[in-house]
Amino acid sequence: MDLSSLEDIRPFYVMEILEKALKLQSLGRDIVHLEIGEPTENVDNLIINSAQNALSKNLDKYTNSFGIESLREKISQYYEKVHHTLIPTERIMITTGSSAGIILAILASTSINDEVIVVEPHYPCYPQILKILGRKPKIFPTFEEDNFQINVDKLRATISQATTSIIINSPSNPTSVSQNQDVLESVVRMNLKIISDEIYHGLSFNPKIKSIIEFESKNTFIVNGFSKLYAMTGWRLGYIVIPSDKVRSVQKLQQNMFICAPTISQYAAVSAYDIKSEVQKKILKSYEQKRDFALRFLDEIGIKVNYVPDAAFYILCNFEDYCESSLDLCKDLLDKVGLAIAPGIDFGENYKKYVRISYAGSMEELQKGLMLLKEYILKYK
Repeated sequence: MDLSSLEDIRPFYVMEILEKALKLQSLGRDIVHLEIGEPTENVDNLIINSAQNALSKNLDKYTNSFGIESLREKISQYYEKVHHTLIPTERIMITTGSSAGIILAILASTSINDEVIVVEPHYPCYPQILKILGRKPKIFPTFEEDNFQINVDKLRATISQATTSIIINSPSNPTSVSQNQDVLESVVRMNLKIISDEIYHGLSFNPKIKSIIEFESKNTFIVNGFSKLYAMTGWRLGYIVIPSDKVRSVQKLQQNMFICAPTISQYAAVSAYDIKSEVQKKILKSYEQKRDFALRFLDEIGIKVNYVPDAAFYILCNFEDYCESSLDLCKDLLDKVGLAIAPGIDFGENYKKYVRISYAGSMEELQKGLMLLKEYILKYK
């Protein structure tokens, strides 16, 4: 892209809130963090022990650009068991976080100036990555009153001759909503190239949630990773499932851009698939309990949330009665009461009066943060 076009790239506002919050903490302020979608559970000992074992065996050099075979086999087995879909390991590539997977998928499936539909509210980086790579984000809004489901007829009508692809995030950041099965099936039939970001799969309160790969789209990239489900945010490890005809293209991109994913993280992640299901169920239950508490509390203080998150750890809240700009509101909350939350403008223009609350941390942190929110509303609004 032209360097002058960097002016069109928006900041990642929630990261700026985080950076300011951390600076205030370093100066001695007490800050409650409900802004970042980062699980605070400790990484499971099975994963840590595998990392230590790899280090003790000096397994810390470059790997194959696709990643170690043992991890790719585990991923293949997971998709066969959970999604009843057989994926050969040749179509699975381990990436440096899911963000690298998204970049590789965009580069392999689209061309310069292609229109790529981005479903709003969206992960903040999607439009910015597309612009950096010379693609044109085409924003398609969904709304709270529709439970943030894609209106298939409206989506079909928005496709132009320049539209080649769509990015779907289900379950979604920032809503924690999953698209219904009939929506996913309809999108597959639209003959668009699909990038399906499924980083929150495995964190669903509804066991019937589908991966789009179950509908056998030959034009679909699946992006996933270990940051959210296994609390491995700092290990920077993701993966993509690649359409058969794009495998060689993605391999060349990986070789030239990233070489390979972090080696120690790869060996560690093999053991993630050996964690007992009871452990994962306990974590998931804790998220569900925190969601229910947050929804009740918000309702009691007059913040109406007209949908129910069915996965992960976010609630997108309408604050139009309290602000014109949620970015200004979030800055003020941080300054006045020491509460960090995410401004809705990060997730799209239609959500500039919304905020996102993350309950990825402890129940204690959530309770303390919501009390600060109540204090702020009573005192300043």
